Amino acid sequence: MNRGIYPPLAGAISFERRLEVLSHNIGNVNTTGYKKDKPVFETILGAMAGRSAAGMDLFPRVGSILPETSQGALVQTNRDLDVGLSGPGFFVVKTPDGNRHFRGGHFETNTNRELVTHLGDPVLGASGPIKLPPGEITIDATGAVSVNNVVAGQLRIENPSASTIPVKAGDLYWQIPDTVESVPNTTVQQGMLEKSNINPGLDLVELIKVTRAYEQMQKAIQTMDELASQVIQVARVQG
Repeated sequence: MNRGIYPPLAGAISFERRLEVLSHNIGNVNTTGYKKDKPVFETILGAMAGRSAAGMDLFPRVGSILPETSQGALVQTNRDLDVGLSGPGFFVVKTPDGNRHFRGGHFETNTNRELVTHLGDPVLGASGPIKLPPGEITIDATGAVSVNNVVAGQLRIENPSASTIPVKAGDLYWQIPDTVESVPNTTVQQGMLEKSNINPGLDLVELIKVTRAYEQMQKAIQTMDELASQVIQVARVQG
């Protein structure tokens, strides 16, 4: 068996996974509050019978996919229930699967006049869901929500502890870890939304580079396969 084919094969698989992540990121460039994913590569030692060949028993692979939680640009919408966060932290929402963190900020009100997310899940305040009676809605920099200058609730904003890696839960939601901390330096911006933290130009360049690298791995595999076929043919002729 041609052991030399394994490293480029493992490389091709890793680049293919990288292409999937990049394509997913670029596809969400206009998704409010989206945080890009970043693959973390590692090298593993293959367990093979026979004598070890230098570099041929080491295989690259994608070890994990981690989110990059850097700030996205804030854009003005002038909509009362659009709320962006400037700084770290997440809103807290109540879902059928338990409480979740949320960064989107495009809110609505349901039939009960509760502040809800795009999926209809209640946004939590310091003492539960926030109900908004009819009137002029204002949200100050601390997250205090008022209607006709009367405070209706205080947005609950928290952040995972520094030692915790945030985990996505789908639909722009994030799992809430066991330990969270307050974010006193984060400000709430009414009438604004946070764009994704994707840089389309840089990510498109990266997509092209990874595509070319993936094609090179495919060519290397094809070349090795052709060489192996030639060796077999020669052996048959000589035999």
